[in-house]
Order: sequence, then C-alpha cells, then structure tokens
Amino acid sequence: MIGLGHWGPNHARHFARLAHLGALCDANSSRLHQVAQLHPSVKCFHDVATMLKECPLDAVVVATPTSTHEKVVMAALRAGKHVLCEKPLALHGTVARKLCAEARKHRRVLMVGHTFLFNQGIRYLRNFILHGHHGQLYYLHAKRTHYGLFRPDVNVVWDLASHDVAIFNYLLNSEPAEVSAVGFDWLRKDIHDLSFISLRYPGRVMAHIHVSWLDPKKEREIMVVGDKKMAIWQDMASPGPVAIYDRYVIRKKPLLREFGDFQLLPREGDITIPKIDLEEPLLVQAREFLQSIQQRRCPLSDGRFASRIVNVLEAINRSIGLRGRPVLIPKTRS
Repeated sequence: MIGLGHWGPNHARHFARLAHLGALCDANSSRLHQVAQLHPSVKCFHDVATMLKECPLDAVVVATPTSTHEKVVMAALRAGKHVLCEKPLALHGTVARKLCAEARKHRRVLMVGHTFLFNQGIRYLRNFILHGHHGQLYYLHAKRTHYGLFRPDVNVVWDLASHDVAIFNYLLNSEPAEVSAVGFDWLRKDIHDLSFISLRYPGRVMAHIHVSWLDPKKEREIMVVGDKKMAIWQDMASPGPVAIYDRYVIRKKPLLREFGDFQLLPREGDITIPKIDLEEPLLVQAREFLQSIQQRRCPLSDGRFASRIVNVLEAINRSIGLRGRPVLIPKTRS
C-alpha cells in the first residue's frame, strides 16, 4: 500500500481482509506509524524503490498525489507488479497512454480507482438505461459538491469531475465528442474551486456537471432524463439511493390551429424506490482488482478506460482556459 493519506488506510483495511497485506509505504513517518499500528505484522517503508526491491509483492495500490502517479506507477509496473492506482491515472493523456503501454508490455493488470463504477446505485442506473426504461435519453446531470478538502496539486475538475465523467462514460458506454466548461479560482490562483461543465455525447445526448469545493452542503447526485421515465441517484439517500419518476411529456394536437401544430402536456405517475442491496464500493473495487489478477482479465476500470477519462479532463481544462469555448475531444487508442 503506497500512500497513506485520505484513501490509503481504507484500501489497506480492505486488502488486509481480502488478501495478504505485505507492506505499507509513506514518506510521512507520522502517517506510516499511525496506520502500521492497525496492521502490526506488516513491513513498513518510507521509500517506494526500497519497498519494491526488498518486499516480494504481487501487486501494489497507489494512493499518492496525482502529480506523482507517473513515477510511482511506472516504477511498480517495471518491477513486475500489478497496479491499482487512485483516480485520475495521470494529468496528461500522453502519460496515461504510456502507463497503459507499460502494463501491456509486462502483462500486468493496470486498474484505476474510479470507485463509483462499483457503487450498486450507479450500477442500477446503468441497467435502467441499458434496458431502455427511460425511452429516448435526453440528458444527464451531475452535482458533486462539498466544503473543504482542497487538493494541493490539482483543481476541482481533476478531483471531483473525474468521478462524473467516468460515471457518464460507464452509463452510456460511450465517450463525449465535445466539451464546454467554465471555472473559477477564488482561493488559489489557477487552481479552480468551482466548475460548470457541458458534455456532448453521441445520439444528441447532453450531460452537465457541477463540481465545487465551496458549497455549504455535501451533495452527490446523478439525474437521468428520458422521454418515458426519469431517475435520480443520490448517495446515502433514504429510503434508497435511486428514485424512478414515471414522468413524461405527451404531444397532443390542439383544437385550434393558431396554438401551433401540437401542445406539450406534462404527465406525472408514481415515484418508485427500488430495493438495492448496498455494499461498500471500495470493497467491491478491491475484489474486482484481485479477481482480474487471478483470472488474467481486464478489470472494469482498466488503464484504457481511465486514459479516456484523462483525455476528457484535459479538454475540460482547455475549455476553461478558453473561457468556455467548445473543445473537441479526439478519439485515441490507448
């Protein structure tokens, strides 16, 4: 386990349960000592290179700052280790693709922690869309806000919007072709605290993302709007994370032609809260990583999936730099 900051201890807890946790590594002695107390039989290291050399590991989890991912992940792959890396995989698409190529070269699993792909509520939304319950899909909307937890090396787009781009790509099984975004940097120059993002997907599907470090209320919401039904996922909502709205618009010819060719009449039906068996997404993700190694297959959020997310995030930040001008997202093979 490399990196014992915000997420590292949680990863260590799950992998100690599912596999043999062989080593903990962090340059910060205080954090290393604190987590080591929970895993007293595990070897501790301050240096990644020393750990990779001295400890007989099959796989590593990387939960270091995003700016360090290239160096740490590359070292682990070259040492012949399977890698689970926290999102985003890198800050540049070229770096992400280079890491994917290195994983293929050494025939190692490279998985990225896009945790919400392992959230049972999000998986329910995917099945809702795959089975066409929504009818014609109009648009998706995501809101991901909280107050605080400011990242020192990346802006709110890299930190929070990476989740929602991954969710949208997963739900739609496709990638956006164009993006337009604006961002604001009130607290630190050139590190945006807030962003509004519009994405255009194939099939005239629009998607919108609102991310912020400055909102007074923590919210995690995904909305799916179709011409037959609508659905909303809200993390930790009661009595369940997903609500299905039987709401739609019918087109009716008016009695008088001067009112136009048709009228739009909203219709409302029931609201359904489906029963969803919940399980901690980080645990499901850890299990997926181990199974992909054992079964010698690509995990759900593999390096190729993650590198495409990096391409979108790069385009979002370019659009912000252009004050909202649309930016095309090139299709690339990773």
